Amino acid sequence: MKKWLTLSFLCLAFFFYMSDRQLFGLLVPLICEDTGLNKVQIGFIDTALYWVLALAMPFSGLAGDRFARTRLISISIVGWGLLTVLTGFAGGLVGFLLLRAVAFTSVQTLYGPSAYALMADEHKTTRATAVSLHQAAMYTGMFTSGALVAVILARFGSWRWVYYLFGAGTVLVGVAFTAVYWRDGTRTAAAKKSFAQGMKAFFGNPAALCAGIGYLALIFSANACMSWAPTFVAEKFHLDMGTVGKGVMFGPNLAAMVSVIGAGFVTDWFVRRYPRFRLGLQSAALILGAPIFVLFGFSPSVGLCWILLTGWGVARGLFQSNNYPSIFDVVPPESRASAVGFVNVFAYVVGSLAPLLFGFLSHRWGVRGFEIGFAALAALLVAAAGAMLFSMKFLFAKYKVKE
Repeated sequence: MKKWLTLSFLCLAFFFYMSDRQLFGLLVPLICEDTGLNKVQIGFIDTALYWVLALAMPFSGLAGDRFARTRLISISIVGWGLLTVLTGFAGGLVGFLLLRAVAFTSVQTLYGPSAYALMADEHKTTRATAVSLHQAAMYTGMFTSGALVAVILARFGSWRWVYYLFGAGTVLVGVAFTAVYWRDGTRTAAAKKSFAQGMKAFFGNPAALCAGIGYLALIFSANACMSWAPTFVAEKFHLDMGTVGKGVMFGPNLAAMVSVIGAGFVTDWFVRRYPRFRLGLQSAALILGAPIFVLFGFSPSVGLCWILLTGWGVARGLFQSNNYPSIFDVVPPESRASAVGFVNVFAYVVGSLAPLLFGFLSHRWGVRGFEIGFAALAALLVAAAGAMLFSMKFLFAKYKVKE
């Protein structure tokens, strides 16, 4: 069926989406050695990327409601693939800022709102399954990109070839998608929406906002965990970063991938009988994450840390299976790309503060600061679960979109 062919293309594209974005972090030591960039400059490049992401996302969402979504996806995939190739020619701070932080991120943001809205349109009864499989492609990229980078470096010896080859693979996916879908070019929007109308579809919708609060809490917690959990475990238990990196990356991401796929199939089955099931499952996932972070912060052993982080991977997967479907349930089809754009601005602007906050806590109180920070995440997750349960009980029936 066509919807599964479309999803297969999107999963392959999302694999490269996450892999291409991760390359810089994987290659930092080699890039610094070759270009002379220092750690402050590297940090500024990453910060600039998130600034551009936040600024560009609402406009990308609006574009997804105004123009042909399949064509925007085609332009995005081919565009970021070419920019990935060009990044291999970068030679300093300005080059990486322009190519990776500004141009690459701007083009990539075109993908998400249109892709998720397209999935929502084509997968009316299998929406969580589609989003879950798409999310699993991201975890696959996170799993395999490191190994692929190692193979390319062993074969070609230069970090630049990593960008050349990953970029070329991305372009091939984009060209194939374009060949199949460019003529499709059907707008899903009944009428062109203004920026204000797109903003109102999310910020003027209490049910969508409650779902967005849950998403924000997840992003904030995930950012804190990804940024500082390795350092926290290494400092608390006096381990080397290689050992810690394996423990932090493998188990939690594998658990999240399995969890997100399983939750997607289960959700689609239950939603047909009980439409509020999505919100209930996501609330339960946030509540599950709360004690995990408290115990992780005060864990007395490394082994327990790995078990708890794997549990967090399960909770994260349960929530992410319905990241956008819970919003699409209460936002009409013609405004869904805009809603994706604005919920990501909402979540990423606030979520970007998590690494800074945890860095401050660590600077002020050392390991004890990390313990306090991870324990405090529990309160955030419980509060967000409360907002989603409130929507489930009092708002969902009023704002539910009938398709």
